[in-house]
Amino acid sequence: GGCTTSETPRMTARLVTAHAARRSASRPGRKLARKAALYIALIAGGLAMMIPFLWMLTTSLKTRAEVFSSSPLSFPSGLHWENYSRMWFALPNVTFGTFFQNSIVIASLATLGQVITCSMAAYAFAVFDFRFKRVLFALILATLIIPFQIVLVPNFILYRYLPWPLSESGNWIGTNLPLWVWAFFGGAFGTFLLRQFFLTIPTELADAARVDGANPWQVFLRVYVPLARPALATLAIFQFMWSWNDLLDPLIYLRDLPTYTTTVGLAFFQGQFVGKWPEMMAGALVSLLPMIILFVIAQKYFVRGITLSGLKG
Repeated sequence: GGCTTSETPRMTARLVTAHAARRSASRPGRKLARKAALYIALIAGGLAMMIPFLWMLTTSLKTRAEVFSSSPLSFPSGLHWENYSRMWFALPNVTFGTFFQNSIVIASLATLGQVITCSMAAYAFAVFDFRFKRVLFALILATLIIPFQIVLVPNFILYRYLPWPLSESGNWIGTNLPLWVWAFFGGAFGTFLLRQFFLTIPTELADAARVDGANPWQVFLRVYVPLARPALATLAIFQFMWSWNDLLDPLIYLRDLPTYTTTVGLAFFQGQFVGKWPEMMAGALVSLLPMIILFVIAQKYFVRGITLSGLKG
């Protein structure tokens, strides 16, 4: 009635085969469950990050009475678009469009300066060999760990002694020059980001251009810059965002209401019109539009630039 010795290996093989089949059959289910859990977590995180934006949108369309009598995320009884017009013309002798224009000019100039100078510095550090190259690059990176609050007073003193005949004070204080001129002298973050990207570009491309008679400047413009568009777009988005959202520097250097940026204008509006939350949220929502449009347009380059900029050290 028992199993013979020759049948024992066969039964063991059948058991092993059945167990392996059950495991292989359960793998797709576990993989699908993990993927579903990941998607659920990502969707939940995205919705959580959308809550402040939704609160801002609903508040901007409510009346002041509804803001204090209803829950923050409740929908308004009607779409009160007049909050946006009241916000736009709330301040005397100046509109919110003036702040908007000032922010666009300053952020665009700062972005242009950083893209130009950081790309040239990154090209030098990535391609050329010169004395103290590593030491200089390490010193540039070391500036990233210096808190910006430490250099506020030295920068203010510097700009106070720089002459500018077109300002009332005779120096840079009271003008928008301190908010964008510095960008044309390079930056540590942009130099590091673009250098890392330039290191991923094959040197054979530059060598081929040199064989064809291209000088270093032509190699930079015709080989490295076209290939570095994702990284350049990433730096442009970061710099535009930092300049657009900056409150402290414009608050220090700008003195006249017509020269204010959107951040300073919103802070001034909040101080002058306490409790007008619908108008405040309308102004905040309008000030976000350029950043949203910029990110939507350059999202492909932004993601690609972040992905490729750290592949090679």
